[in-house]
Amino acid sequence: MSTDDADHVSSDPERDEAGTRRMRWPMSRVNTVLIAICVIAAIVCFVMGQPYAGTVVLLGGIVAAAGAIFARRSRSGDLERVNALEYADERDRVAATKGLAAVGVLALVLSAVQLVVHVIVDTDSLSRTMSVVTFLTLIVGWMLANWFFVRRG
Repeated sequence: MSTDDADHVSSDPERDEAGTRRMRWPMSRVNTVLIAICVIAAIVCFVMGQPYAGTVVLLGGIVAAAGAIFARRSRSGDLERVNALEYADERDRVAATKGLAAVGVLALVLSAVQLVVHVIVDTDSLSRTMSVVTFLTLIVGWMLANWFFVRRG
């Protein structure tokens, strides 16, 4: 069993090397970091006087945490595990790779649409600049990812 597979076992109590019972963390390290980022972002939004954005980010983090915890259950299905980034095997990883590739294409298309809307509506320069930077970053990221994975085989 690989380290990633070991990270997927259920949240039932288990014994460590000394034989002491301990409870496993209910989600992977990746999900823990992502949810911590959501909580920190929500706090920053609330402190900066943006309660709507803070609430949206906090709710997103709560839903993601619930999904990650639910996906760790022994009877969770492929879809729950893949949606929660809690991969059990190579088949889950392949499905997630294809799903994230589709999301990347969608992000690129929506970013291009957003850029066109910014030009048509003539929004403030900061919003336009952020839209341009996002669009260019997605394009460069796509090209670098393609370069890396084509060479990797």
